[in-house]
Amino acid sequence: MRIPGLLVALALPSLAAAQEGTWALTNARIETVARGVIERGTIVIRDGLIEAVGPDVRPPADARIVDLAGKHVFPGLIDLTSTLGLPSAPAGGGQGGQQAGAAQGSATPVRNVGLEPGRVIADELRPSASDIRTARDVGITTVLVAPSRGAFRGLSALVPLREESATRYIVKSPVALHMGFEGAQGSGFGGRYPATLLGVIAYERQSFYDARHHAALQERHRAGARGAVRPSYDADLDALVPVVRGAVPAFFSANRENEIRRAVRIGDEFDLKLVIVGATEGFRAIDALKRAEGVVVSLDFPRSTAVTGWSYRSTQRHALDDSAATDSAVRRLLESNAATLHAAGVRFALASGGARPGEFLANVRKAIAAGLPRDVALQALTVRAADVAGVGTQLGSIEAGKIANLVVAERDILGDSANVRMVFVDGIRHEVIAPPASERRRGGGAGARGGEREDAGEMARVAGTWDLTVTSAQGDNQATMTVTQSGATLDGTMATELGTVQVTDGRVTGQRVTFTITVPISGQTTAIVFRGTVDGGRMTGTADLGAMGSATFTGERRP
Repeated sequence: MRIPGLLVALALPSLAAAQEGTWALTNARIETVARGVIERGTIVIRDGLIEAVGPDVRPPADARIVDLAGKHVFPGLIDLTSTLGLPSAPAGGGQGGQQAGAAQGSATPVRNVGLEPGRVIADELRPSASDIRTARDVGITTVLVAPSRGAFRGLSALVPLREESATRYIVKSPVALHMGFEGAQGSGFGGRYPATLLGVIAYERQSFYDARHHAALQERHRAGARGAVRPSYDADLDALVPVVRGAVPAFFSANRENEIRRAVRIGDEFDLKLVIVGATEGFRAIDALKRAEGVVVSLDFPRSTAVTGWSYRSTQRHALDDSAATDSAVRRLLESNAATLHAAGVRFALASGGARPGEFLANVRKAIAAGLPRDVALQALTVRAADVAGVGTQLGSIEAGKIANLVVAERDILGDSANVRMVFVDGIRHEVIAPPASERRRGGGAGARGGEREDAGEMARVAGTWDLTVTSAQGDNQATMTVTQSGATLDGTMATELGTVQVTDGRVTGQRVTFTITVPISGQTTAIVFRGTVDGGRMTGTADLGAMGSATFTGERRP
């Protein structure tokens, strides 16, 4: 497609201003988190940073002014439990401890997935634009990425949710060494070492003892002591040395009460800068959590059957309706976990625990309904999360000098009808495109039958290859798009002068269709949102170029 040519003509002179540049967000209700609420104020953004914020701030002469009267501005949310952009685990990965290196009879190195303290996550990130947009559209602007399983999972990276973040704009790496109580990938209990809980704990403790010894050898060698043994190079031991010295935190995944207490004992034994991640049964281990350096509470609430004590209870005699009653009681305990920890004086951040972005925010509301103060919840998603990640001076609140990660919403971002309108990441504005109202109502109205009929009538068939013509004041530009359709969802690709781009956020509502492409230009990206109507093999509509205007388009499906 030749849309990039059109955009170059329209946008290159003003792209920096349209995407980054200087912004003045005026007349907004600003929740700074750190310095209270400004009922009607202005935020000035320059070069990706907050230059000024306050009720009496005057927009600079060179700023693009956005009037946000009646809208709310919040710091961008931070999720400290993400796997966004991680590649799929290598097949057959993991041969157990002490077997790193080449497989027998092969020169190909075999990774011990789950036993890799030296794994640098920043080197592996390949997030998709669709996944980034899904999280960003609910107000998440930064994620801490690390694998979700393993004893030694690797060194995490703090990633801003902008399309180029995988290679250029990581906020911090490493943030921490991530750990858990699972062994090598594919080992399982009864498999390769370490394959049991006892084996995993022994492996972790021995690794820390080895790291202490390795650190001592390094110090002696650097000191130039005569006869000092030169330590061998070992990437995994080298990664553990700053952990046992307290320079790099250990983020230990521990949800159940016994896991929390085991992790704290390991932290105490080796004097680690320990952060407990998960803590879904934190209400049972408050004394242990108070001994940790930090706590990240997961809001991915486990099933009642996974909670400590359920198995024992199920073996006891109980009334016919006791199972449902107990399930409800356990659910209330889990949802009130954060409120209980707050009441006990435990300071924590909140995180998704791997839940989908929309579900994550829904679970925040459940925690608030269960007694967690709303302001504490917002702090736990912003400034406290930034502090835990070691970037409290850069992120987490709306203050001059901090990174301009902001969320603009119609109402409270933690309410059930926030309606996020735009998100700034590193000072770059991203518009949030809401799904059509009929799609949001799918399944709930009398006109929806089996998910295939909607308010607008029979669902259009959009799958195939389309020749598009995009028309603007600069003339016509030809386009080709190939999409597949699954129900109301579209996926596909579009060829451009700058290469092939993904078609994302594709939705079909009756005869109406919307889809988005993200085009890189001059080191920046811009989203083009198409909205059209399908009539058999013909498509017509508009292409929204954001700050650069709009165009019309027509399409003909190839036979």
